[in-house]
Amino acid sequence: SMQGWLLTEKKFERGLEHNAQGVVCSLFDEVVKNLVMMRNGGDEQDTEYSENVAKILVDSFDASSLSSLFGYLPSIKSFLDGIAVKRTSFVESNLMHWQLVFLLTRFINALLRANRPIMLILDDLQWSDELTIELVLGDILEAVFDGKGGCNFLFAGVYRDDNMSNEHPLSAKLSNLRQSQSVHVTDIDLSSFTKRDISEIIANELRLPSRVVSELGDIVHKKTSGHIFYAVELLNALVRDSTIYFSLKTRRFQWCWEKICSLKTSDSVAQFMVSTFSTLEPEVLQMLRLLSCFGLHTDVDVLDILDASCVAPFDGIRTPLQNLSDLGFIEVAGGLVRFTHDLIQQHVYESIELEQRRTFHIEIGLFLGWKVSTSRTSSDASSLEGAVGKMYISESKSQGSVITERSLLSIATDHINHAGPEFVEQSERKSFAIWNLEVGKELSARCDFGCALHYYEQGIAFVGNEVWVDECDTNGKYFCLDLYEGAAEAASAIRNDTKVKHYTNVIIRNVPLDNSLPAWITLISSLESNGRHLEILEKGIKLIQLLNIDIPPPPPSPTAVMESMATTTIAASQYDINLILSTNQSKTDRHQRNVLRLFDAITVAAYSVSSPYLPLLTFAMVRYSLKNHIHETESAFAFAGFGYFHVVFKQDYVRGKYWADVALRILKQKRAISATVRVEWLVHGHILMWFSPLKETSRKLFETYHLSMQVGDFRTAMFSLNLSTRFAVFEGENLQILSRSIGSNLKNMLKHNSECAKLAVLDAVMVDEIRGEDSTPFAVFDGLFLNDDDLMKDALLKKNMNLLSNIYLRRFFSSFWAGDHSSAESCSENILSIPSAKRPKLLSIYFTFFRGLIAFQQYRKNQSDDDLQKGICAINTIEVWLKYSPSNFENKLILLYAEQQASLPNIQAARNLYDASIKSARDNGRVHEQGLACELMGKFLMSVANDFICAKEYLKKAQLCYLQWGARKKASMLSKDYGIKADDVYPVSNPLKHGRDS
Repeated sequence: SMQGWLLTEKKFERGLEHNAQGVVCSLFDEVVKNLVMMRNGGDEQDTEYSENVAKILVDSFDASSLSSLFGYLPSIKSFLDGIAVKRTSFVESNLMHWQLVFLLTRFINALLRANRPIMLILDDLQWSDELTIELVLGDILEAVFDGKGGCNFLFAGVYRDDNMSNEHPLSAKLSNLRQSQSVHVTDIDLSSFTKRDISEIIANELRLPSRVVSELGDIVHKKTSGHIFYAVELLNALVRDSTIYFSLKTRRFQWCWEKICSLKTSDSVAQFMVSTFSTLEPEVLQMLRLLSCFGLHTDVDVLDILDASCVAPFDGIRTPLQNLSDLGFIEVAGGLVRFTHDLIQQHVYESIELEQRRTFHIEIGLFLGWKVSTSRTSSDASSLEGAVGKMYISESKSQGSVITERSLLSIATDHINHAGPEFVEQSERKSFAIWNLEVGKELSARCDFGCALHYYEQGIAFVGNEVWVDECDTNGKYFCLDLYEGAAEAASAIRNDTKVKHYTNVIIRNVPLDNSLPAWITLISSLESNGRHLEILEKGIKLIQLLNIDIPPPPPSPTAVMESMATTTIAASQYDINLILSTNQSKTDRHQRNVLRLFDAITVAAYSVSSPYLPLLTFAMVRYSLKNHIHETESAFAFAGFGYFHVVFKQDYVRGKYWADVALRILKQKRAISATVRVEWLVHGHILMWFSPLKETSRKLFETYHLSMQVGDFRTAMFSLNLSTRFAVFEGENLQILSRSIGSNLKNMLKHNSECAKLAVLDAVMVDEIRGEDSTPFAVFDGLFLNDDDLMKDALLKKNMNLLSNIYLRRFFSSFWAGDHSSAESCSENILSIPSAKRPKLLSIYFTFFRGLIAFQQYRKNQSDDDLQKGICAINTIEVWLKYSPSNFENKLILLYAEQQASLPNIQAARNLYDASIKSARDNGRVHEQGLACELMGKFLMSVANDFICAKEYLKKAQLCYLQWGARKKASMLSKDYGIKADDVYPVSNPLKHGRDS
């Protein structure tokens, strides 16, 4: 241990790359165990530290998050013994990775807040897998150091470069880390020992001068190439066979020079080591070989079970174990038998003849499997296949984390798998495939999908493809379907899209449509994560039609959309909210639930590309839910969408709110967090925003962002964060803080939701243009997009109308605040040419508001009736919105009234209305719109009323408001255009820190 440090280490193992995530979780669970020991150890400082950590964890995680963390780190329960922590049902498998990233990152940051340095060590990284390397060295490390929490954090990754190629994922990740601006990397190269080093080691051990052992050191170095492990093993072997011996006559160590020189180690020291094993007693050698079949370590309890088997030494395991421990091959501690070095295990195992090795594995697997089945029942002991449903899965004591605990069945299955299907009788293969299926399901339930995939694939290897073509084996097909579905889901969870495609396509080809729906859903989720939305829609629409659900063929017409909405409205009119909730089935059958999940997956793709199929899918899903009296979490999203389209197509905000309330009531009944986040994003960000204060909406969306991160739905998290930030921008929060907030999140957005990152970059450009700051938000794309012209080309190429309209809207708002009304009006025409841009949303409010202001000012300039009508149209629209939320729209409507009266011109009425708008904006906390009203009042007084003194006072107030908002460029424009000096404006205090930076 290191004084004052919290130090924990774990080691990956050769051949167990599929268990790499389990090693990582056990590393963090070991941290928790250390905290428990510190609390109970009697040291006052350690006790105080551990109790402080417990308080910080409770503050950092809500009850749901702690329960999720317990699923990965079970020792949390004993550490937080006063807190009710229980295992909860987990979120969708494709969100698991990101949930784990969020939980572990927050866990580390909570520890760092306790102000004690932390060191985590992961050894033999070369035996880890790509996903785990990205998890540890990418997601977690970057998040900790980007969050400025890494000053007390030291991570040591140890690996052997001679065991990995340049194509190994660790090589690429290390290269990226070395270029990181936030993570400081130090490389420590542990090269082979020199002749002098070896001689000094021998001299120290034999208590002899260096000159005496110099020649011995030279030959040991020559025969081991300076590899310290091989050198030590060679010297130990020379001591064991008395080549090096202690002379009583000379009272010092001596050696037989002829024996040492004649050693045949030219091929490899490994061969020499194997030859030394052969000198062991038969029972000791048998024990050593038995241990090597388990890998680097195994549980003493498992060996005790095997003591009665034919593979164990005849006289038992205890004496051989002690002999091996005395010889230094193994160490026994904490209920574990562990090789002192993995190279010993490797060389012992590889020295066993292949046929004998397989026999070892089969005998071990069969004996342990028999023990598993008989631990529950003796009646079925003769039939492993018959007993598999009754198997008792006992959790091993050898590992700390739930994810890394190895059941007895999994150990038995490992040995059968090592032997391989070709070494097993055809009649037994189905039994062993069932073992793999059971272990895979157990690991999936524990969220260790990388390990689960390994077992599903092993099970598939045992059954082969024959079961699909055997028409008589119906049970076999369903069992095989379970294996392939498990493999596809596990592959989806670890983001292996190639395997997802392979396993789902096998299912789709070989089973009826109803049974293949889960495979379709998994495939669509994989395609969605790769942005292949159009492909999803093409496949998805055909699937829905095959299910005999009414949906028009492509391309859908506006008439078809409105007819579908009318049909759905008639069907929905037969239900009120209480009837909908009361007629909910107690349990939705599997087929209906899969249909809902399929709709949900396709709808997400339709939203991403603003497809005209989005409303049609929503309406069809609502009708399906009502017809079958099923209102699961997926149907809640459809009901929310139905409300949204009442707003979009009919401007029926009240009915939209009604269906939003239905959706929220369903979620309250179901208590499904992973479904909640998308529904809340839609409900608060697109429907209830018309009824709630926009600042409150921004806060709700920020809460949804945090909840989405918690469950691993980073895509919805980024959408929620982006929309929350947009509300904050347009509601007048300080631009400097918002610029910093957007910039700090761009990298994360790009990683998890590239489309959202594009929108955020547009927001960053607009904010910095208003501030008058030169910024480079496009740098996050690393040269792919240099400006919004490049983004526009991308949007046109992909037919992404949502991105295209956002580009024009960004240009419109920037032009408005720059006072370039001509460019703004040009952009507005482009915006109105895009159908999806006309849908009511946050940006619609400000587009309507600003366009109305421009229209009245253009009318006063050109006296065009068309401009006057545009202004009046804006007034009429905002008058409708005012009925639902006066606090959001009052100052905007009054300012439009003022501009209308100024255009008539009705001077006194205009002055009164300008003052009323200024007061309303101030009362509702919109400093930027208060400044805008002051600016327009000042300009009006100068141009019409010729009241220059009063006009200048209003312009000074406008400048002060803009400075408080952070719009220094806008404030400077007023100085330049109207001669207002900086000294005329009151000093502005530093803006307060915004909650989103916490």
